Amino acid sequence: MRQTSFLPLLAFVLLLSACGDSSLPTVSGKGNIRAVNGISSAPSVSFLIEERSIGAVDYRQITPLGTTSSYDDLNYTFNFEVRFLGEAENRRIASQNLDVVKDMDYILLLTGTLDNPSVLTWETTTRSFDASATVFETRFAHTSDSLGNADYYFAAPGVAPVLGEAVGTLSFGDVLTSVDYTAGDFVLTITASGDPGNILFQSDTMTYTAAVQYLITSFDGDANTFAPIVARAFTTGAGGTALTLADINYPSTTEFVNGSIALNTVDVYDDEMLTSQIVDDLAYTDVSAELNLAPGVNTFYVTPSDSLSPLLVEDTVNFFAGIRGRSVAYGAADAQILSNYVPDRRPVDTQAKLQLFNAAVSLSAVDLYIVTPGTAVEDSFTALNDLGRGAVSPVIALIEGNFELYITEAGTTDINILAGPIALDVAYGDVLGGVIFDSADPAVFTVGFLPNNP
Repeated sequence: MRQTSFLPLLAFVLLLSACGDSSLPTVSGKGNIRAVNGISSAPSVSFLIEERSIGAVDYRQITPLGTTSSYDDLNYTFNFEVRFLGEAENRRIASQNLDVVKDMDYILLLTGTLDNPSVLTWETTTRSFDASATVFETRFAHTSDSLGNADYYFAAPGVAPVLGEAVGTLSFGDVLTSVDYTAGDFVLTITASGDPGNILFQSDTMTYTAAVQYLITSFDGDANTFAPIVARAFTTGAGGTALTLADINYPSTTEFVNGSIALNTVDVYDDEMLTSQIVDDLAYTDVSAELNLAPGVNTFYVTPSDSLSPLLVEDTVNFFAGIRGRSVAYGAADAQILSNYVPDRRPVDTQAKLQLFNAAVSLSAVDLYIVTPGTAVEDSFTALNDLGRGAVSPVIALIEGNFELYITEAGTTDINILAGPIALDVAYGDVLGGVIFDSADPAVFTVGFLPNNP
């Protein structure tokens, strides 16, 4: 009888068992990971776990809290990427290796510049509140390059900052340990370090909800607001919201554009009795200075400059606190409208921007073409179709270089050029904002680029 030895087979089985036990990591739970874009000149930044996308995030924004933010407690490399317009691939600008621990909440802050970025990691334990909880938890952080060392005060409305009562003094990148507060109304005040009378930022009253974890941090303002500092409150509850805390010492503004050829030269008043004139002799296609708005709804009245009657426009303006808006009067002689919008003035390092408001009313809509010099419009694709009267275009991204802009009639088989060629010589970071106007000839339009865009 043939004898068979089982020793080699047993050794092989034991070897496989040992390799399996040592090579497979043990997973005991999940942690939350989100990213914040803290680079003011950055476009929307892609956030990835290893090579898989988690989401994209604009300046001062945070990626959502949900299924795409919860990961096993293992080691990962998280990556940040941006796309320069005209390039085929994203550029990887920063990476962060992280050992995720279960029941922890991580926020990865991308800061610095696109040429020299860095990543800060903020972490805290994910908290489960009792159903009867009356408190919320908050941490305070400092992510404003221009702020310097600063004291943070957090108190009920009407309570002035007093030396020694700050919740902490922070430098750039600092984050304080968590503190519990009874749910209710609070004001965040930031002052120069050791000088409570030197207020650098003061939020409006905000209601904070029980059983929520907040992280409140400061950011530099940008070209879309006059305020040098804007604060945000990120939460780990209610889907991971992001709340804006505007500086009450920097109100919203608007600038008036006379976009109606039927109006001729006009004045603007902010009272129904037409005794408080705020804009004088605004000619057709002109833009006023930027004017502060009172909180809430503002009503304005537009009249001919040579007479208080007839009243041409009566309309309201209401922008979120701290926003730089724009108000364009346009329309036929018997149907004037004051249209309000918020132009995108923030420059980014990866593209140029073009945004136009269509105040021309002799046609219902126009198309926009952007071509290289010498290229026929007929041989090109539209940059934007059907921009209706009274509408503002989305931001049109441009690579750096020399181009020509054409405005054509929408909805026609043949190309009917209304304006152009208009030279556009742009570099990355440029922002072009303007208005499409009628002319005395209804078949000819003009484009005015507003001088107070950055």
